[in-house]
Amino acid sequence: MERDFRYLRDKHTDEGARSIFEKICTQLLHARHGEVAHNIRVSQGDGGIDILVGDLNNPIENYQCKYFVDGIADSQKAQIRESFKTAINSTEYKMKQWILCVPCEMSAKEFSWWSEWKGKTEKLHNIIISLYDGSYLISQLKRYDLFDTLFDNDTRQKLDQILSYFNSQKQHIYGEIILLLDEIGKQKYDDMIFVKKLENANIILIDGCKRDFFNAEFTEQIIKSKGDESELRIFNNLKIKIYGFWETQYRRYQHDTDGNELLTRTYERIEDADTSSLQSLHEISLLAKKGILHQWAEECNVGWLKDYEQKLKQYLSEERNNGDE
Repeated sequence: MERDFRYLRDKHTDEGARSIFEKICTQLLHARHGEVAHNIRVSQGDGGIDILVGDLNNPIENYQCKYFVDGIADSQKAQIRESFKTAINSTEYKMKQWILCVPCEMSAKEFSWWSEWKGKTEKLHNIIISLYDGSYLISQLKRYDLFDTLFDNDTRQKLDQILSYFNSQKQHIYGEIILLLDEIGKQKYDDMIFVKKLENANIILIDGCKRDFFNAEFTEQIIKSKGDESELRIFNNLKIKIYGFWETQYRRYQHDTDGNELLTRTYERIEDADTSSLQSLHEISLLAKKGILHQWAEECNVGWLKDYEQKLKQYLSEERNNGDE
């Protein structure tokens, strides 16, 4: 049994499969947003839009549908970057969000690339970037009662099998996402804000923090892609609890130049609570729970020094000036 969307290609050819996949995305967005969701006919001047939500007089949500069923290799990465570049450079419209829709599930290494590219690109262009994978799309079609009417019996059965397989894999993967740094690349995330905050706080052992951040990012994406609102709500509550741990330790251990004790104390608090107050999603690994701290830091809600926002701005300014010399 095929366990992904390759069967669409086998049954309908490449062109037919791409058309059906875009139909999936379009029908979902019509159900969600009504008349403000528009499918854009393919043409040379479409400006990098497959589906838009909004109107071109205001910043839009831009959905890009890519029928990538064999994973995200260099060719697919280049297409993703080029599609975004076309959209962000358009003079015909502005975007508030860019969403990539794909039928595959990203591997850990593929998601590592996506996470790094997404983080850098969001900050560079001040825009939200999101990922809708195959299982998320199918679960949302079911949520909006489109599944039974949109597809024939054979297609429904295949999609049900795909969704069941995806979710069975995700159900046990949370605790298994414990990747060593050399699996995701030692240079990953060097330019991201959470890393700069660690450097500025004279925290030397940063590689483990990068690993934890990646595990948290990957875990959150898996939960989002399942489309289970209650599970996502539980994960968000977990994030709030971990923020509270940092907030308490910050009051006690904030320092002007050294954040090692603050980070260590917060990590210890998470370790102590791993099997008690943080056990609501017990499948999530301890590394991912620690990584949530660095997700907060990336969003500039957490830091490791007293007046960390001001000190980060000064650190980044000095770094740029040193680079110009």
